[in-house]
Amino acid sequence: MTQDSQGFFRGCIGFICRSTVLHVLTYLVIGAASYWLVARRYWTGAEALPWLRDPESEFVQRWFLPAQLVRGVLYGVALFPLRKALLAMGAWGGTVIASLLLLIGMVTGISGVIESWVYTTTFHAGLFFVHLPEVIVQTLLYGYVLLAWERRREARTSTSAP
Repeated sequence: MTQDSQGFFRGCIGFICRSTVLHVLTYLVIGAASYWLVARRYWTGAEALPWLRDPESEFVQRWFLPAQLVRGVLYGVALFPLRKALLAMGAWGGTVIASLLLLIGMVTGISGVIESWVYTTTFHAGLFFVHLPEVIVQTLLYGYVLLAWERRREARTSTSAP
């Protein structure tokens, strides 16, 4: 393996790891706030939807973190080839990331395969719209922080290069 390919591989793995960490953290923080402030009514009480899995159930508790780790890795794999272009976009790069995640999120997004597999058995428009602000805030935060971390990493790497 050449030095260039080792650097590329390390850069790719690092980006995927940073993507995963940021996704899990932003998902936990924004998701928890959204659940307690707006969405909890769909899981508990009189408005509870019978086809939603109880967030405290053994199944959700077992698969919650692995599902988010997989999602973070998939985001990193999908975004890595676009990394330089996203960094070159400046402030718009985070918005582009959020837009990609929202608009192409059929597998990992709002009503995507991962989310539906963990939490639902069918689609509910009210639930979709109550979670939309959460997803917008989470994906914007994820996109902007990921690119800020990448800019900082590049600045540090370029100043330490011989």
